[in-house]
Amino acid sequence: MKETRLSRRNFLQMAGLSAAGVALAACAAPVAPQEAAGDAEGGAEPQTVQFYTLVWQPGAVEATQAAIDNWNAEHGSRITAEYIQGGWGQARDYLTTSIAGGVTPEIVHGITAWANEYGTQGGYLDLTELINNSGLVETTHPKALDAAVSPLDGKIFSVPWCWEVGTMYVNADRFQEAGFELPLDGWTWDDFIPAAKELTSPPEYYGLAANLTATQTTEDIIAWMWQTGAEVMGGSGQNWEIDVQPAREALQLWHDMLWVDDILSQESFGGSNTLEAFGLGIYTMRQTGCWARRIVMEAEPEFEWHMVPLPHYKRHANSSEPQTWSVATDATARGTVDAAWEVTLWLSNDENSSAIAYGDWLFPTSIKAMEDPRFTTTEHAWDVALREVEHGVGYPKHPAWAEFDDRLLGPNIQKYLQNEMTLDELIDLLEVEGTKILQEYQA
Repeated sequence: MKETRLSRRNFLQMAGLSAAGVALAACAAPVAPQEAAGDAEGGAEPQTVQFYTLVWQPGAVEATQAAIDNWNAEHGSRITAEYIQGGWGQARDYLTTSIAGGVTPEIVHGITAWANEYGTQGGYLDLTELINNSGLVETTHPKALDAAVSPLDGKIFSVPWCWEVGTMYVNADRFQEAGFELPLDGWTWDDFIPAAKELTSPPEYYGLAANLTATQTTEDIIAWMWQTGAEVMGGSGQNWEIDVQPAREALQLWHDMLWVDDILSQESFGGSNTLEAFGLGIYTMRQTGCWARRIVMEAEPEFEWHMVPLPHYKRHANSSEPQTWSVATDATARGTVDAAWEVTLWLSNDENSSAIAYGDWLFPTSIKAMEDPRFTTTEHAWDVALREVEHGVGYPKHPAWAEFDDRLLGPNIQKYLQNEMTLDELIDLLEVEGTKILQEYQA
């Protein structure tokens, strides 16, 4: 399959999930308005709550379905939860259309950046009071909860229940043969560059895999930009600005890896499946999230591989975006807000959130659940990934981020890397046009 956006958001199809599930999500009908339900003995019909989920890895799908089945077995006489399978690649179009049409499922799976955007626009309910009264503030990791707070109004439009960390997958055999120690406890740019040069032998193999198609560029590079100290888009309240000037070193580094040192293949713009190519030995290293371990293992590469932290620079940072559950504003007209919140709390408890996160090769955001031995073991490098959680950085919380990323940042970094503009031109364009986008959202 052509890799158009090799991230967990679009890896759905590579996991073999059928398109039928996506179609079901796209065609899901809204639940009719309902009166508050009593128990079955009283004759009242149970309320139905639709749960739209984007889980796709087999273990996560199984755990999510089990959580819904268990809910229905215990509480179905009052509230029936209806499982609806969606897909990361189609979610944004589906949600935008559903919100506009007033047919959004009650509970919606997504990420904090989406929740802040849709919530600010009125599509998701403000859950601040419900969260404050639920105990989630005390049990959820502070960084995950902070990511869910909207920067413009301080409201919380989602429950952050799991998160990933950005890591590096390395060919351990090739490292050993070249005399480099595996950086299991971390390494710097100064460690990485000499190793990447030495572990490159084009056209046989390259030091680092990258998919520099326009939509993927940001995911591959933004952690390196953060490591320079750049916020890219930073601020609070109504005072936000584009901050890419400090990221010059990261952008130059990637340009040099491509055109000076041959660490990156010049075919990186072709959208090829670099994760599969890593398993074939075509690349020595592949940057992606901790979720990809199952994919690498099932590829059965003929070499020993390991997951290590991303190299760091002025600060230690990797990309880590919490996944969320939100309650759609459409639930208000249906009278299902309370029912949806009950189901959301059920999904968010330690047992269910841990099972789903573990099945997705991710971490729960519950402080207690993260101490579970499943997430601290050395097996499959869980311990390596867990140490990186504290260094995770989420995408900027401003609702303008998605437009800035999709329309400006990714496409123009790609143009710079293809020598269609200079670094100065890139930074000037991002600052000028990005500021315009911010002003539109803050007007």
